[in-house]
Amino acid sequence: MGKPFDATLNTLIDAHLGDWAAFLGARAGVPPGPAAPLDTDLSATLQADRLFRIDGVSPAALHLELESSGRLGIPGELLRYNVAAWAVNGLPVHSVLVLLRPKATATDLTGTLELAGADGAPYLTFRYTVIRVWLETVDALLAAGPGVAPLALLTNEADADLPAAFVRFRQALRSAAVPDSVERGLLGSTFVLCGLRYDPARVETLYRELSMTLEDSTTYQLILNRGVAQGEARGAVAEAQRLLLLLGQERFGMAPSAIEAALRAVTDRSRLERLARRVLTATDWNDLLTTN
Repeated sequence: MGKPFDATLNTLIDAHLGDWAAFLGARAGVPPGPAAPLDTDLSATLQADRLFRIDGVSPAALHLELESSGRLGIPGELLRYNVAAWAVNGLPVHSVLVLLRPKATATDLTGTLELAGADGAPYLTFRYTVIRVWLETVDALLAAGPGVAPLALLTNEADADLPAAFVRFRQALRSAAVPDSVERGLLGSTFVLCGLRYDPARVETLYRELSMTLEDSTTYQLILNRGVAQGEARGAVAEAQRLLLLLGQERFGMAPSAIEAALRAVTDRSRLERLARRVLTATDWNDLLTTN
């Protein structure tokens, strides 16, 4: 990936490998089974986004690539990764390309790559699976499990009524009975991923509306106010700082020590709330700190 959202997606996959492996495996025709990560360093020059081993009735490897920008030539890259992964792991490798937004599509992403010989006849046919997230239904992605559910907000269906789709997303998390800490992380990841498709103002409006209407929300607003509600203002500030660093890490990467120190020096709750909202629109840690 190598994109601003790769840290968030990698966090989702690492924390919910089973959800992702089951969802991708079903689309690629791989029998279900226990999943385990495989090394993505295939050679000195090749590194796949993600590789999973699925030990079903017919063990196989799943190769995942995530794309957010459109370009030609991806099928050839998938073939190189696929062959290298087969050589390293000795398993049949099923490649799955997940396109995260409409601008990620390209005319050569047909699901099949044929290489023609000198006589014009194909001598190699490579098949891969393409998942265009925006064409999926909200229900299909929510049903794939909490780890895949954040992608539901990137669909055309969600775009038509984003607040309603977000409410369905939260209801799915509650139905799955995920722990509060996991729900908080998934909500934060979802707001970050929404930046793939929606302009910052729309995402911020969604956050603000939900913060005001969902009194039991475990997103930013609850954490910023929890300490005051319990008469523990100092605890509220510390928790707000912790969440801000966590969300910033997903958006910009690990905070340098100087940045972390500067954020921990902020004790004004109002400014901490403004900083949390600005995570969605800031370009990097330094830009975030310019928020008054």
